[in-house]
Amino acid sequence: MPLFVFRTLSPVATTLLIEALGAIVALDLEGVDESVTDAVRSAWRDAVAHGREPELVVSVAEIAAHAASTEQVLSDLSQRVTLEAITARKGELWMLHATGLALPDGRVIVLVGPSGRGKTTAARALGAHLGYVSDETVGIDRDGRVHPYRKPLSVIEGAGFKAQLAPSELGLAPLPAVPLQVAAVVLLDRQADAADVPVVEPVDLGDAVDELVTQTSFLASMASPLQWLAALLERTGGMRRVVYREAAALHDVVDDLLAPGASTTWAPAAREATVASAGAYSRGEVQDAVALAHPDRVVVLQPGDGAMGMVRVLGGIAPALWDAADDARIDDLVDAAVAHFGAPEGQDVRALVAQAVAELVEVGALRRGEERVWQVAPDVAWHGDHARVVVLDLAQDDVDVHALEGSAAVIWMALAEGGGTVDEISARVAEDAGVPALLLRDEVARFHEVLSAAGLVRYGSCT
Repeated sequence: MPLFVFRTLSPVATTLLIEALGAIVALDLEGVDESVTDAVRSAWRDAVAHGREPELVVSVAEIAAHAASTEQVLSDLSQRVTLEAITARKGELWMLHATGLALPDGRVIVLVGPSGRGKTTAARALGAHLGYVSDETVGIDRDGRVHPYRKPLSVIEGAGFKAQLAPSELGLAPLPAVPLQVAAVVLLDRQADAADVPVVEPVDLGDAVDELVTQTSFLASMASPLQWLAALLERTGGMRRVVYREAAALHDVVDDLLAPGASTTWAPAAREATVASAGAYSRGEVQDAVALAHPDRVVVLQPGDGAMGMVRVLGGIAPALWDAADDARIDDLVDAAVAHFGAPEGQDVRALVAQAVAELVEVGALRRGEERVWQVAPDVAWHGDHARVVVLDLAQDDVDVHALEGSAAVIWMALAEGGGTVDEISARVAEDAGVPALLLRDEVARFHEVLSAAGLVRYGSCT
C-alpha cells in the first residue's frame, strides 16, 4: 500500500466574471485581501457571467492599493467597471445614464436622468416588482434590445458613506428569462412640490433632445445617432416625462409610463456640407441631422473635440435657410424663407433673414464661401470724402477719371482704409450707415466686381 495518498485540491478562483452592457469583464482578485474579495463577490453576485471568455480585465488589487477602506474599493471598482464597459461598447449601443426595469414579458422601462434625479431610489422602489436592469447605464442596440448592467446599487448608510449592495440584497427582482426589449423612454423629473400621484406627460423629441444627448455616453461614436434615437423613440411611442415627488408612488403609474407619448414625426435631413462660392452660403459640417415636424425644426449633431459633439435644435426660419443653403446668396435665402412662411407684415424680411444667417454662421451651422481680399490696385490715386470721390487710374496712357458719389463713395472710402474681405468692408460701411452689415453685403460685392472690371481694385484669397 502506498504510504501517501495525494488529492488534487481545487484552488480558490481569483477571477470573477461579470456582465456589463453585454461585455464580459474579469475582476482580477489576485493579491486582494480575503475580506475585500468576499465583499467584491457579494456586491457583484447578481451580475456574474458564466461560460464566456472575458473581453476586459479590471485589477481589484490596483484599485485597492489606492483606497483607504473596503467601501472605497467597492465604490471605485464600480466606477471603473462602468467606464471600461461603456468604453468597450461605444458605437455599438445607445448608452443612457438611466435606470432600467423589466416587466415579466421582457419589456423595459428606461428612466433617464442626471445624478441626483432619483434613479437609484426609483430602481429600489420599482425593482421589488420589476426586474432590475441597471441604475447606472442602460444599453440599447439598434433593434431595441436592452443589454443589462446589474451593478451594485450605491446606498447611503451609517455615517453618510455609500455602500455598494447587490440588487438581491436589497430585495430587487431578477431579470425575466426572456429577451429584453425597450418599451418606453421616460425623463425623470422629481419635484419637491409635485402632486401625490405622479403625472406622466408626453414630451416632444425636439424639446427633450438636449437632455437625452446630455445623458448619452459616446454619442458621437454612434453611427447616425440622431436618426437612431428618433427611430427608436418612434417605435416605442415617443418620449414621456414623469413628474413626481415620492419614488414609491411610481409603481401606481407603470401602465401610464408604457402608454404612448408624443408622436415622433421625423426624417433624415440634408447632411452634406456643400461647397459655396465666394460670398455664398452652404451648410456647415454635421455628423447627423434629422428634420422634425409640427413645428418644423432641424436637429443637427456638429463634430466636436470630445465624445459628445455639439447638438443644436434649429427652429423658426432656420430650417428653411438650412435646407436652401446650397451655394446660396442672401437673396436666395430670403426667397426660401418667403416661400416657406410668406412675407411677414410690417417687418423687413431681408433684415430678419440676415440676422438668422449671421447667427447660424456664428455657431457653424452655415458657412460662407472663401472670401477674396480686395485692395486698391497699384497706380490708382484718389481724392475726396464720403460724399464724393474722384479716382484716377494712372497706369493708363490716357488717365481715366472716375467720379464716385453716394453709396459708391462710401464703399470706396471703406475699401481705402486698408482693403479687406467683402464682409470686413461691409462692416465698415454698416457702421457709418447704422444698418446690419449683411444687408449691404451683396451691394458691396457687386460694386467691387465693377471696380475690378475697371482695373481700380484687385483681389486675392483670404488666408
